[in-house]
Amino acid sequence: MSNATEIFAAMSEAVQSPSGKNLQKKFKGIVVFKISSNDAAVKEKKWILNLSNPTTRFVKPLGSNEPNPKADLVVMVSEENMIKLMNKKLNPQQAFMKGKLKIKGKMNLAMKLTTVLAAARKSLPPKSSNL
Repeated sequence: MSNATEIFAAMSEAVQSPSGKNLQKKFKGIVVFKISSNDAAVKEKKWILNLSNPTTRFVKPLGSNEPNPKADLVVMVSEENMIKLMNKKLNPQQAFMKGKLKIKGKMNLAMKLTTVLAAARKSLPPKSSNL
């Protein structure tokens, strides 16, 4: 996986899948992800994960002109570290303690984010081999 767009596409697929209903029962909340970018043209990308109720399960990008929705949790991380989190090369708790991952809002939801990341990992395309 090479960028945040792929990660959130996989997350969207996981949320919309039949197992997404179980994910919603465990998570029950709205998260805004603020992903900082190395791209000078786009400093920050935002996505919303809505698992607040069984009928509205979605992940979608937020435009720069769109107001931030009322979120239960806001996650701020660089695109590079988001990719590392998805590849299990960075532990979420260690990232938080080192300041690589910042959160605002309900800490109990932050602790459940690993469940969402694990579900998204299953929806990612397989890694290509260098053979």
